[in-house]
Amino acid sequence: MLSRLYNSLGYVATKKAIDTAALRQKVISQNVANADTPHYKRSEVNFEDAFRMALEKAPRRLAGYKTDNQHFAINPPSDPRNVGPTIWRENDTFTRSDDNNVDMDVEMAELAKNQLMYDGLLESLSRTFQSMKMAMRRNG
Repeated sequence: MLSRLYNSLGYVATKKAIDTAALRQKVISQNVANADTPHYKRSEVNFEDAFRMALEKAPRRLAGYKTDNQHFAINPPSDPRNVGPTIWRENDTFTRSDDNNVDMDVEMAELAKNQLMYDGLLESLSRTFQSMKMAMRRNG
């Protein structure tokens, strides 16, 4: 029963989102810590768009059949479980004369948004485990 939960897409998505929020916290903290460092370029974490695209490409899409390993894959099925966060450095903008592009207002807003997301995800996961615990007590 637990193995089905741990392999379910909902659990995997929630766990990946929690891990992404923790990574995003570190990246935002690094941006804030380097707000006064000349030539520092802010970074951000990308995950949600890649995960959404993987969900859209999941088994529903028609995939091409390869008759040779050297052929290109056509709409290969993607497993959302294999998608992870990536860190992207924003090199094409600057907000100050020292070429630093960290805007503290933006970073603080992102930090607050990320904290709310993290708290909500943990609450969701906690409720899932509470429901399972109650179900086991009833059946046990």
